[in-house]
Amino acid sequence: MPGRPRKDFQQYLTRPTVAHVSHSDYVASPATAFLRYVVEAKSAIDLCIRKFPKRNDGSYTKDALDSLQHLISAMLPAVMGHFETYQRHMFAGVFDRSVYLSGFSVDTFFKKLSQKTKISLDLARIAAHRQLGISSVGMLLADSLPGWHNPNSVNSVFECFGLNRQFYSKDHCAQLSVLWQMRHSTVHTGGTITLADAQKINDLKGFGGRQAVFGNNFIFEVARKIHPIIKSSTNGLASSFRGQLLATLTPDEIRDINDFFSVKSSISVWLR
Repeated sequence: MPGRPRKDFQQYLTRPTVAHVSHSDYVASPATAFLRYVVEAKSAIDLCIRKFPKRNDGSYTKDALDSLQHLISAMLPAVMGHFETYQRHMFAGVFDRSVYLSGFSVDTFFKKLSQKTKISLDLARIAAHRQLGISSVGMLLADSLPGWHNPNSVNSVFECFGLNRQFYSKDHCAQLSVLWQMRHSTVHTGGTITLADAQKINDLKGFGGRQAVFGNNFIFEVARKIHPIIKSSTNGLASSFRGQLLATLTPDEIRDINDFFSVKSSISVWLR
């Protein structure tokens, strides 16, 4: 179209608005950072729902409905990408703070972890942290682990801390498995839930061959229902972690632990 600037893809990267959540937010408090993002995602779709053109009878025009469905489908991978970031930073932060735990054995931890999954440290990724000054050993470890799209695998790596707590409950694993599979269908199979993929998840077995197109309230429901999952996983882990703390911690160290495990949302009612 004439008049539009022609730039390379990377030149379209721009400065974020204050609504965007950064890695530094996840370092400080993974749960609070993720909940902030998912509320912003919900609000973005809510704005589209309110403002897109409608007919006189209140129904959306065809173009408006098509656009809404595209945007809602595109939002799911973004939400799940941030959810993966929550998981990685939670694991990394617990590992970094394992120095606060009485009786924690690094050797035992890595022995258990090597039995659960394959650890492969990427030397190029390690080199990328040169001169940053904020490198986290836990983050380097988290980045080297596979399985973040499988809640059962996530449970298994958190078990290695020896905190005697499942990160996700059985019901939460089932809910998250549905979201991850729908995300997979959106990203990897052209927006279609293939017959093979549908057979992997009990709740999707009747949806094989269908396109992954979602109703207007889908992202709202994702945001609402993922709040108690985040609260349960974070608070449960925090409770077990605090139960094994050294008796010699300073007030600053206690404050660091409390800040890291904080769970805050602008829609606090969803955390009840």
